[in-house]
Amino acid sequence: MPGKHKNLTIAFRTTEWEKAIIEQRVALSGMYKKDFITRSCAYSNIVVVGKRENVQRIVDALQEMQIVMREIAGQIQSGSFSLHDESYQELKRDYLALAITAVDIVNGAAYLFEKEIPKNQRD
Repeated sequence: MPGKHKNLTIAFRTTEWEKAIIEQRVALSGMYKKDFITRSCAYSNIVVVGKRENVQRIVDALQEMQIVMREIAGQIQSGSFSLHDESYQELKRDYLALAITAVDIVNGAAYLFEKEIPKNQRD
C-alpha cells in the first residue's frame, strides 16, 4: 500500500561532531547505519543519571508490573485468560522489554548503592 510503512521511524538530531563519530563507527562496523544505531541503542549499557529517585521510579514500575503479572497468572490458572495470540504477543514483548531494560538500568545504577554488579550480569 503506498505511503504505508511496516516499521516505525525514530529520528533525532545530533551535532556535527556526534554525526562524524556515529558515521565513523558505522563505517568501521561494517553494518548498515540503521542496524548499527538500532543495535547500539538496544544492546548498549544504560547509564543512570541523577539520584536515587530515578531508580525509585524504576522500582515503582517493576512493582506495578509485578501486580499486573500476578493478575495475569491468576487468570491463566483459573482458565479465564482471554487474550488472543496477537494481543498476547504484544503483552509479552512489552513486558519482556520493560523487564530487561529495568534490570539493565538497575545494574547501571549499582554505584548509587555501593554494590558490585554480579559478573554474570555485566555482559
